[in-house]
Amino acid sequence: MNRFVLAAVLAMSGIATAAMAAVTEEDLANDQQSTGDVLTNGMGRGLQRFSPLTTLNKENVGNLVPAWAFSFGGEKQRGQEAQPLVHDGVMYVTASYSRIYAIDLKTGKEIWQFDARLPEGILPCCDVVNRGAAIYGDNIYFGTLDARIVALDLKTGDAKWNKKIADYKEGYSYTAAPLIVNGLVITGNSGGEFGIVGEVQARDAETGETSGPVR
Repeated sequence: MNRFVLAAVLAMSGIATAAMAAVTEEDLANDQQSTGDVLTNGMGRGLQRFSPLTTLNKENVGNLVPAWAFSFGGEKQRGQEAQPLVHDGVMYVTASYSRIYAIDLKTGKEIWQFDARLPEGILPCCDVVNRGAAIYGDNIYFGTLDARIVALDLKTGDAKWNKKIADYKEGYSYTAAPLIVNGLVITGNSGGEFGIVGEVQARDAETGETSGPVR
């Protein structure tokens, strides 16, 4: 691997030799200052996607070359709109048709994949893409096209809970990245031109139980 590329990857990944550390509220709140990981969609709650890293700059960015490539696969490679998250040397990224991958950041090899089992008759208003995930504690959270929110184990990809946000048969779906604040997973919904009612829900990150809707 090109030494410059390897240095850039390691600087951005914060590859750890110890066991994977649980992500805290403090980690999320300070994500915009952190250079060892990417824990939030938008790289901070201000959604500026700005990094204070100096490894890459306008003088050397032209030296970048590919280190590895990863395919999201076959007929399901419909579109890719998600910003990856990075934690302890692993990249987590969602893909079309409600899939999520954990990828070794150094090698580009798949660690695990979770493919949501979507029912017949889904009505995605805005294509079948997914726009990202959220990390908190030992879990990663993402939404599905049949309007559900799923919590997965960061290490294994096993589902811990799977909760309904709305009824997909009425035109609801969910494609946005969840937001996590003070141990609550905040979600909206998708549906646009199907005449859906916008709703915000807050769920306990550990149990998935709702704290009630806000219309």
